[in-house]
Amino acid sequence: MDDSLKIGIYLCTCGGEVEQAVDAGLLAKEASGWPGVTVIHKDASLCSTDGIRKIRGDVEKLGLDRVVIAACSPFFKVEEFSGLGINKYLVGRVNLREQCSRVHRNNPEHATKKAKTMLRGSLEMARHSQPLQPLQLPALKSALVLGGGVAGINASIDIAETGHEVFLIEKSPFLGGRVAGLHRYFPRMCPPSCGLELMFSKLKDNPAIHILTSSEIDSISGPPGNFEIMVRTCPRHIDAERCVLCGKCLEVCPQNAVIYPEGPSFPNAPAINRKLCIEGCDKCAGACPVHAIALDEEEKVSNSKAGALILATGWEPFDPTPLAELGYGRLENVVTGLEFEKIAGKHGAFLRGLKRIAFIQCVGSRDERHLSYCSGVCCMVSIKQAILLKEMEQDTEVYIFYNDIRTPGEYEDLYRKARQAGVIFVKGIPSELKPGDANKINFSVFDTVAGERLELSADLVVLATGMRPSSGIAELGGKIGIALNKNSFVESHLQCYPQDTRRAAVFSAGCCKAPMDVSRSIESAGAAAVKALQFLTGGIEVVPDHSAVNTLKCDVCKRCIEECPFKAYALDEKGFPKADILKCRRCGICMGGCPLAAVSLGELSIVQLSEMIDVFDRSYLDEDEPVILGFLCRNDAYRAADDAGLRGIQYPPNFLGIMVPCAGAVNGAIVAKAISTGIDGILIAGCPDSQCHYIQGSALAKTRLDDISNKLREMYLEPERVRFVAVSRDEPEKFARAVTEYVSELKLLGRNPLRL
Repeated sequence: MDDSLKIGIYLCTCGGEVEQAVDAGLLAKEASGWPGVTVIHKDASLCSTDGIRKIRGDVEKLGLDRVVIAACSPFFKVEEFSGLGINKYLVGRVNLREQCSRVHRNNPEHATKKAKTMLRGSLEMARHSQPLQPLQLPALKSALVLGGGVAGINASIDIAETGHEVFLIEKSPFLGGRVAGLHRYFPRMCPPSCGLELMFSKLKDNPAIHILTSSEIDSISGPPGNFEIMVRTCPRHIDAERCVLCGKCLEVCPQNAVIYPEGPSFPNAPAINRKLCIEGCDKCAGACPVHAIALDEEEKVSNSKAGALILATGWEPFDPTPLAELGYGRLENVVTGLEFEKIAGKHGAFLRGLKRIAFIQCVGSRDERHLSYCSGVCCMVSIKQAILLKEMEQDTEVYIFYNDIRTPGEYEDLYRKARQAGVIFVKGIPSELKPGDANKINFSVFDTVAGERLELSADLVVLATGMRPSSGIAELGGKIGIALNKNSFVESHLQCYPQDTRRAAVFSAGCCKAPMDVSRSIESAGAAAVKALQFLTGGIEVVPDHSAVNTLKCDVCKRCIEECPFKAYALDEKGFPKADILKCRRCGICMGGCPLAAVSLGELSIVQLSEMIDVFDRSYLDEDEPVILGFLCRNDAYRAADDAGLRGIQYPPNFLGIMVPCAGAVNGAIVAKAISTGIDGILIAGCPDSQCHYIQGSALAKTRLDDISNKLREMYLEPERVRFVAVSRDEPEKFARAVTEYVSELKLLGRNPLRL
C-alpha cells in the first residue's frame, strides 16, 4: 500500500437525495481517517460548475494524486468528471445513488454501512490505478471493398465521394452482382438498369475508385488502419477499352468460353474463361476485328494497402435439387425465382401463353434440414413476379402457396396490390409435384385456411428458393480473421454493432451479413462506409485500457491467444503473448481466462481487484448477514442494476457490485481469493449468450464458474457459493430478484466457514 499518495474524496448528495438513505456526514468523518486521504468534501451538487471548480482547485493546490467521486452512476456526468485537471484514469467513481441510496432507501442504517464499504473498496482501486494516455497511431486513407454488387458499389462510392481512395475487388468479371440479372425489382418495379447505370457512371467518373474484377483476396496482414492485402487477379483476356461488343468471338468459340454480361454490367465487355479453352485454339483472337483479345495474359498478384476493409460478398440461391418432391431438375417447367427473372426478361411471349402459374414459398428456408432461417425477401420476390404476370396477361391464373406471408413496412402495399390483381394466396405447401398431360405439372395441397385439399395442375411452377451466403465465405473468413454465425453469415452484434465484424476495421454490408433486399443492402453499405471512415483519417486514437501480459508470471500456456474472440494475440519477439492494441476490444476475456492471473486491462487490473477484496469488511452488516460480491458486465447487468435504482426497485444491501467489461473478464483467482478470505457468495452477472457484445464472454464465464464450483467441492465448500446469472440491461426486476433470492439461499447455507 502506497500511503504517500494524496487522495481526495468527494461526496455528492445529489441535492440531498443520497442523504435520505446514507449518512454522508458520518461517511465523510470515517473516510477522513483512511490512509492517504488528504481532503474530503461533501457537496449537494458536485457536478455543478462550482463543484467541478472545487475539485480542480484541490487537485492543483494540494497536488492530489487520485480523486474518488462518490455520487451517481459512472455512466452519468462522464464529461463533467473527466475534466478535473488530473488524468481521467486516476479518477474513481462510487455508485452511491443508483446502487446504494435509491435501492436501500427503506434501510438507512444498512445503506450507510454499505456505502462505507463501497467507498473503501473504490479508494483502494483508485490507489492502484495507473495514469493512461491515448495512443496516436498512423493510418492509411484508403479503403478496400470486397464485392461488386450493389452493396459494394455503393460503399465504394460513398467513401470515394469523401475524397478517399477505394479499391473495389470483385471475383467475377463484371460488377453489378445478382441485381444485374433481374428483370424488375421491388418496390418500384423498375428495371435494375436505371439504378445500376447511375452507379456505374459514378464509378467511371471518380478517379479515386480503382476496380479489379476477376480478383480475390489472397492474404491480409497488418493492423487495423494499416492493412496490407495481397490480391490475386485472373486475366480477362479481352481489352475492355478496345472491345466493341461485336460478338465475333462468341460466334467462333467452340467451347462457350467467352462470357458475355447478363443485363447492365461494368466493364461492358466480355471475358474469356481459359479453363474451358481447347489447347492451342485461338479462333476468337483471329476473329476479333479490333485486336482486343490477348490469350497469353497471365495471372497477377498485386499489393493493396488500406485503412479499412468492407465485406460485401453477396449471396447465392439455395439449390432445390435435394428437395426431390418439388421436381427441380426432373420436371421441365419447374424453375427457381432467379431463373424466372431471366425468362421474364427474354421470353415474355412464353409467359403470356401460360394459363396457370404456381409459386411455392420457403423452398429451403425455415427448414432445419437446409436453411433454418427465413430468407426475408422471398415473399416479396414472388409477389413482385406475380404482379408482373398479371400485368402481362390479366387472365393468367397465378397462385402463391405459402407458410406465412411476410411483407414488412411499405411492402404491405404490394401484397394488397397482388390480391387486388387477382393473385390467389393459398396457405399450404404442395407435397409432391408430378408430370401431367401436355407438359403440365400436377400436385395436391391442403389449404389450411379453407380446410380442404386441392388438386391442381400448372403450366409453370416457380420455386422461391432461400438465400445463402456466397460460397467461399468460410475460407475468406479464415484469411481475414473474422467469425461466421451458425448460418454462415458474417458474425456481428446485430443490435449494437450491426456493421462490425470480429476484426477491428473490417465491416460488413449487404447480404453477406443477412438476407436482405436491394434497398436494405444499399442502406447497410452506407452504414459500413461511415464506420470505415473513422479508420481513414490518417491517424487512429487508441483508448489505452487494452490488455497487457505480466511476463514475469506468464508461462506461455497460450490460453489468451486461444480464447480471444478477436484474435488480437500473437507471440512477441521474446515468445510471450502480446495483444495488438488495434485489434484488442478491451473485453478482458484474456484476463478472465489466464490461469496465473498474469493478464490485466489498463483500466482494471488483477492487482486492483485483489487489493479491493483485501479491504472489504466481510461483516459490514452483521456477523450473520451474508456478503455477496457481484461482478456485473458493463453493457447489460450493470445497467440493469442502475435501472433498479432509477425505478426504486429494492433488494438487500448485502450485495456489493463491481463493474467489469464482460462477465468473461472475471478471473478464477479473484473469485477464489474472495471466497478464501470470507466472502459468502460470488454472483457473476453477464449478458444472455445471444446478446454478448464479445461473442463468447458469457459462455466462457459459465464454463469457468463450473471449474470453480468443482474446486469448492474439493475444499469441502458449497459450490452454490458461486453463481452466474444472465441479465439483459432492460431486466432490473430480474437483477433485483436474483440478488434477493441469492441472499436468502446464502442465509440457509450459513456464513462462509473461511470468514475470520
